Amino acid sequence: MRNGEQEPSFVLAFNSDSPHLNSSKIWEFDEAHNRWLAVAELASPEDKGDPVYAVSWAPNIGRPYEVVAVATHKGIGIWQVGLAPDLDGRLPVKKAASLSGHQGEVWEMEWDMSGMTLATTGSDGMVRLWQSNLNGEWHEQAMLEPVPS
Repeated sequence: MRNGEQEPSFVLAFNSDSPHLNSSKIWEFDEAHNRWLAVAELASPEDKGDPVYAVSWAPNIGRPYEVVAVATHKGIGIWQVGLAPDLDGRLPVKKAASLSGHQGEVWEMEWDMSGMTLATTGSDGMVRLWQSNLNGEWHEQAMLEPVPS
């Protein structure tokens, strides 16, 4: 709550059960109609229908937008989601970066507390650290290989 008012709730969901249903969307609860409404879709037109392997929402430390990472077989998309809806109630969405480097599926993604560093791992056994600079440009900061025991 802020100033006695309830903040909006957002939910991110993805479905990889069917090639026709693969998507990652952001939903907001509409109390007036007691239902969930899709307010954003995190996919470029050429990405629609791609299987989604992992999703991770970055902590927001004062940015005027949210940052969400979505992993598909094409790599990891870093999405900026605006907080002010348009006249249709949709949130503005912009793909900020495309990250590639893993060989195979990305299974897990975690953000640091600042929301500027993303750790990813997957079927290739590698852990990769991706970082954004203050200009919003992303690069691979480190790659960690598993050590055989």
